[in-house]
Amino acid sequence: MLVVVASRNAAARRATSSTISLFSNKHHHHSQQRLFTSTTPVTNTTISNQNNDEKPISYYRSIGLECLSRRTPMKHHPIPAYNKRRRHVPLQNGSIPLPPYAKTGIIPPPSNSFIPFLMDQPIFHDENSIIKMRAAAQLARQMLDLACDSAKPGITTDDIDILVHNELLERGAYPSPLNYHGFPKSLCSSVNEVICHGIPDGRALEVGDVVSFDVSCFYGGVHGDNCATVIVGDYDDDEQQQQPKTKFESKEQQDDFITARRLVQAAQESLNAAIEVCSKTNGQPRYLADVGNVIHDVVDSYGYGTVRKYRGHGICEVFHCAPYVKHYRNNDSLELKPGMIFTIEPMVTEFSDECYEWNDDWTVVTKDLGRAAQFEHTVLIKHDGVEILTVPPFSDDENDK
Repeated sequence: MLVVVASRNAAARRATSSTISLFSNKHHHHSQQRLFTSTTPVTNTTISNQNNDEKPISYYRSIGLECLSRRTPMKHHPIPAYNKRRRHVPLQNGSIPLPPYAKTGIIPPPSNSFIPFLMDQPIFHDENSIIKMRAAAQLARQMLDLACDSAKPGITTDDIDILVHNELLERGAYPSPLNYHGFPKSLCSSVNEVICHGIPDGRALEVGDVVSFDVSCFYGGVHGDNCATVIVGDYDDDEQQQQPKTKFESKEQQDDFITARRLVQAAQESLNAAIEVCSKTNGQPRYLADVGNVIHDVVDSYGYGTVRKYRGHGICEVFHCAPYVKHYRNNDSLELKPGMIFTIEPMVTEFSDECYEWNDDWTVVTKDLGRAAQFEHTVLIKHDGVEILTVPPFSDDENDK
């Protein structure tokens, strides 16, 4: 989930976040197609160069505006009455460690011993904490894979929420969003013009929908957090082939997919670039501002917007803490030092980055109804570079034993 910047009301003061591991250089995430693992260095070769595109930004913008004129705005789709209640978690038997807000929805103040948090300073993780953070992040990634791979035409985001919720409980983890400041579901699902914090509902996903899943979990006493965007129906069901869709029902549908793929690529590319900045160890200091600056550069190269109101964040046993990561040009002078763990989660919009919140106090949408895409990773700053924590374990088979 993301951290909200403004605080116009009590609901807006809640912190929320999202994180994702880098995926394939296709425009769609698939659990078997990964760009790199946590031990692979980030290089320029992992980032596609948008400047090599033969068509100007104005070309894609004109197509995007045509697609926008045909789309029906998103709205809340009620779910059956029996499913409106908050997801059930066995709170009594102690088998699943719970975050402090699980029962009440209220975020208690940290203990007086948690000095860095009280002073709004970054937390430096020791080796024991890093081990726990890595385990929680890897589990969050596996659950994100489950959500993304389940996003097929006809399924509802509420169905996917149930799948992830139940699987987390089976793994002995608690879904971090659930009852966080009263959030009613176990993940965030944001469709088309919804930027973030979308509440899973009863609308069936349709071919061409751009859907971001923000999946977080509380595991081993700490939180793991990541996010990814998929295009529904963009890939064949044959897992051996995984070829992008090439046959379309109409020229309009083809244009929808072209513009959606480009938007998703821009969001993923901006995250790649930000992690590359964190990985540089050429003897020069690395600063938090570098993250937002390079994200903004990538987004500008596509002619898109980058959301300013919501930010990445530090993460530990507390869901959201310093440092707070801006995804736009800024002058943050905080030096990145070994032991810091935080999320980078750029939200890229098709047109303007201006947004507003629905009256459910959660769902954030673009004002102009342009689509949005988001990718998020949780990263660890190291002496020799950066480690992406939100990647799958090296062997999924071993992890499932």
